[in-house]
Amino acid sequence: MAKGSSRLASSLMLVFLLFLASMQPLFSTSSLEEAPTVQYASEDPGVQDVPTWRIGDKWVYSGTFDPTKLVTDSGVQATVGEIYGDTTAEVTAITERTVDNMTVLAYTLRTSANFDKSGVSLDGYSGNVYITFEQTEYLRVSDLSSMRSDLELYIRFVPYGLSSLAQVLGDITITNTYSPVSEVYDFPLRANEQWTTTTTASSAWSGSSDYITPFPVPSSDTNSTTWEVTDIGKPRNSYGETIGYGGCNASYELTSLNSDGEQSGYRWYCPEARNYAWLHTEDEIGLVIDFRLKRYMPLDSTGVEQYSNPGTRDECLVVDLENEITALNTPMAVWVNASASCFSTTSNIPLEIHNEAMNNVVSVVTASNGSAYAVMNMGDAKDSSASALDWASHGIVARIQPSASSSFGNAVGATTLTLDEFLVGLDLISSESFAKVLRNRSGVVTELNSLSGWNILPGDELLVEVAVQNRGITSSIPTTMTITHPDGQTSTHPLPSLDTYEAHKVNFTWTVPTDQAIGIVPVSWQADPDGVNSADADLNNNNAQLSMFVGRLPTPQVVDSSALTLERIQLEANQSFDEDGGNVSCSFKIPYDDGSRTWAWETIPSASCMVNWTWTDDGNYPVEVTVIDEERDEQTAILMATIGNRHPKIEIMSARSEAKVEHPITLYAFANDSDSEDVWPGVVDVHWPDALCKEGYYTRVCTTTAPTEGWHTFTAVATDDDFETTAATYDIRFTNIAPHSTSIALQKDNQFIESDEQQIWQLKEDEQVIVKGQALDSIDDLETLTHTWWPDGQQPSLMYTFTGRTSTFPMQWDTSGLHTIRLEVSDTDGEASHIEERWINIQNVPPVIEPLVSLLPIAEGQSITLEGNATDTASDIDSLVRCWDIDPGIDSDDLGGADDDCDVRGDLLEYSWNRSGSHTIIYHVTDDDGAQTSEVLTVEVLNMPPIVRLKSVSCVAYRECFLNAEQTIDSLNDLEGLTIVWDLDITVDSNGDGIKDNDADLVGSTVTHMFRKAGTIRVKAIAWDENPERPGQSTMVIEIAPPERTSIEQVGAALIGDEANPFAQIGLLIATLSILALLTRRKKGNSEGDPWQQNGLEGEDFSGEGLEPQSLVDQAQARRPKAPPSDLMFTTSFETDAAVIEPEVEMASEPILAPQESEAEAQGPPLPAEGLPEGWTEEQWSHYGHQYLEAQSSHP
Repeated sequence: MAKGSSRLASSLMLVFLLFLASMQPLFSTSSLEEAPTVQYASEDPGVQDVPTWRIGDKWVYSGTFDPTKLVTDSGVQATVGEIYGDTTAEVTAITERTVDNMTVLAYTLRTSANFDKSGVSLDGYSGNVYITFEQTEYLRVSDLSSMRSDLELYIRFVPYGLSSLAQVLGDITITNTYSPVSEVYDFPLRANEQWTTTTTASSAWSGSSDYITPFPVPSSDTNSTTWEVTDIGKPRNSYGETIGYGGCNASYELTSLNSDGEQSGYRWYCPEARNYAWLHTEDEIGLVIDFRLKRYMPLDSTGVEQYSNPGTRDECLVVDLENEITALNTPMAVWVNASASCFSTTSNIPLEIHNEAMNNVVSVVTASNGSAYAVMNMGDAKDSSASALDWASHGIVARIQPSASSSFGNAVGATTLTLDEFLVGLDLISSESFAKVLRNRSGVVTELNSLSGWNILPGDELLVEVAVQNRGITSSIPTTMTITHPDGQTSTHPLPSLDTYEAHKVNFTWTVPTDQAIGIVPVSWQADPDGVNSADADLNNNNAQLSMFVGRLPTPQVVDSSALTLERIQLEANQSFDEDGGNVSCSFKIPYDDGSRTWAWETIPSASCMVNWTWTDDGNYPVEVTVIDEERDEQTAILMATIGNRHPKIEIMSARSEAKVEHPITLYAFANDSDSEDVWPGVVDVHWPDALCKEGYYTRVCTTTAPTEGWHTFTAVATDDDFETTAATYDIRFTNIAPHSTSIALQKDNQFIESDEQQIWQLKEDEQVIVKGQALDSIDDLETLTHTWWPDGQQPSLMYTFTGRTSTFPMQWDTSGLHTIRLEVSDTDGEASHIEERWINIQNVPPVIEPLVSLLPIAEGQSITLEGNATDTASDIDSLVRCWDIDPGIDSDDLGGADDDCDVRGDLLEYSWNRSGSHTIIYHVTDDDGAQTSEVLTVEVLNMPPIVRLKSVSCVAYRECFLNAEQTIDSLNDLEGLTIVWDLDITVDSNGDGIKDNDADLVGSTVTHMFRKAGTIRVKAIAWDENPERPGQSTMVIEIAPPERTSIEQVGAALIGDEANPFAQIGLLIATLSILALLTRRKKGNSEGDPWQQNGLEGEDFSGEGLEPQSLVDQAQARRPKAPPSDLMFTTSFETDAAVIEPEVEMASEPILAPQESEAEAQGPPLPAEGLPEGWTEEQWSHYGHQYLEAQSSHP
């Protein structure tokens, strides 16, 4: 049982250790449910039979796990402390089960608990762990022996408290079965009783877990455990600790010993709680577990205090035997009594009585008094708890027949029958098996018993305990017992009356002298030496003796060893010996590296004190050799094993031994470390010191190449986990490759020019760039590469050749459009790259014209000279077409628009305008791609008033006088349209406008008039061109000679003229007025006779508007002179040729009179206060000063 339990505990601890990262318990003690405890004095429980449970009974235990020793022994440097948690056990069913070919009644006991722990670190993540613990046990009703247990663990880790990231660490089921059943209690229990159970425990794991892999394989283990009732009273340990439950003052302490006689744990059985009150196990792997009763909640009980008092309840079925002890194969009467407190009627209850050891079941029915009776043969079957006092003990169980359970429930009852092969009335026994020695050696207390042997050493402090037991069925008479001590002294002690199977113990102390000789030291004792109990059936067993052997510690003799990893080495301690004789055995505790931070240890026993061992990792290992003699005395020595590392192995392989330069080749490094801590091929790092691997520096697969031709050696270096290295090489021949990755680039101002999204460069005509080409090849070919260029696809014969890694040359393209540039690169082996072709789009650059120089206003007919200046790219400058469009309003060539005519070709323009106004000219330049640029200039042409020149004439009254103003000068364009009017007498206002000297008496450049009065006449000629606002005028004085008359003419003169007779004139006046009235009507009715419309004024009617209509004023203001008129106005180029065509009249030979103007007209307008305007002369001012002043007044 002990080893089976330890295996279960070990399995549990494998899970718990996953989460032990600090000293904090799963539940702090302050969080445990506390209840006031009532102090009770210890009491003697006497003899206690097997209890009966009911479905629904519950126990709550406070669990404590202390894995400190386990963690320390496993090499983990941590102090864990105790882990706390409450578990609840509940009876959930009573069923039939089959075990060891027997059908037995069994309780189903379900134990459950929930544990959680915060602050756990797992794989670098911190979080909380939640553990759900459930265990289902099947316990035989007859003696609470364990038949099977199923443990279920569900472990969940929640990192950082985020449930969405929860991870299930384990979902595990551990099943343990026992054959024969594990009989912990040998009912009925008595003080000082002892029994031994031998069982085979089978264990199987199932479920899943990433942290417990692999699961332990199914296994079976047979072990023996000796149980002894060592104490009675209130449960407590050697430290004075007790349970939390207030009752259980009359309890049994059951101590377990393994097959070597070593204590493996204890438990306190509490009759009033019908279960254990304290379970303490010390697992062989170092796990210490304690379960202490806190609360008991029995079903159908009254007066219950969960923390201290179970109350009372009637047993529903009570089984009574005719005798509690009987001989083998004896018929026995059995009664079953039904309690009225459990059943509505106690009669006619169908029952079954089970003698499970004999596989015998008897059906009975209760009588009217509630009792049922049967006689059963008790047989001679052995049980699984061997005892020196009896043959066997078996439970007799009663229950309601299953067919009637629906009416009467599922109550059970049980009692224990003891079979004794030597059934006597009285027999006092002194036996070595009852003796016990507690040996204190240097503070280490060890119990010696018949299983362990009585081996001691000088200096040991001993507590020797001997016992006498009554094996009879009647009580003994009080008497005495004597003890002979190891030193030969004898002591006498009282021996009280002993009931059946009762024992009495006496102890004494003795310290083994340090000079005690090697040999046997006896201790003997005798029961009733005086023979007071005359009825003692066997006096021979009243004496007993234990022989303590005084020996010496064994002497270890070890030999240090050395070897390489993976080499079998023999660890020798076979020269060890025992001074007190006998053979020695050894235990080798061997450290080894399991991949964790600290060593793991494995203990190997060896009867020959020699062990073969192989280390997988190098180092100096201290092997602890414990030499054990036949007396189980032991001594430890250290054997040093020095283990050297094995170098790793490496080999390079490849599918090829030849490749082209710069072409990838894959190398495979196969490496292993036979003594690695990891699984095959071990932890081996492979790096390539002289290869640039695509996969990186540390890699087992290296894709690389070489930059030059020829043989290349590649080296791979393997490094194991002990930093030992091994190198391997592989040779590959690399052959020539053609140049590749040819590229073309353009640069300008040391900057690369980017191409557009179609990979076309955009340049301008004649834009000079640096063309750069390069290609890749092996390093040894780069400097000898030949670059062949065709820089312009439109010039196939243009080709350049360069040698070297790169090539550059300046280049420009002088025609617009798409051009191709091509490059081919070849090496000295004749291998050539593909021809790289790129496209360049040359954009035409339109001509550029310098702005034309602005001109001052010019006069009509004044010639100007303009020079245009246009530039373009060097390739287009000679082919530029340079033109002047004199009149952009007219499309003179019927090509394009009206503003692109080529009226004058060339940069130089000489031109004049005969009509005043704003004249626009355009200078435009067109290149060979039709790109045109133009510059517009506006020329302001000022109108020049005509200069009237009159021909001098002499006239005779009453004769036609020829007046000639044909010598009037003006611009050529204005001459034909001049209007000249004559005021024949500037002293007479003939038109009645109040101004005497502006009458238009006659119109024309030449007119004839008959003056009728002799004397001096002032005649004015007024001339104007398209601008009537500024007419030219000239006045001349004509001398009219007296007329030459005949008689008749004189008569006429008397009638009219200055010489007329008044009387004659009266008559003539009447007639003349009549004629004049008739003529006046005709003139008003015929507007065609207006001389202003007949003299080249282009239909403009000034009669209604006067000489200054608003439109003309606006025009005049727009044309105001911005600068003085050109001096050319006053040169002879504007005068008519001196040779004047002679008129038909005789006066043509007379000289031409210069214009005779009034004094004011000759001097011009008065000068401004600041003097002549800048650039003006007095002559210019005399003729045009009035225009300047009017312009200033209209636009101050």
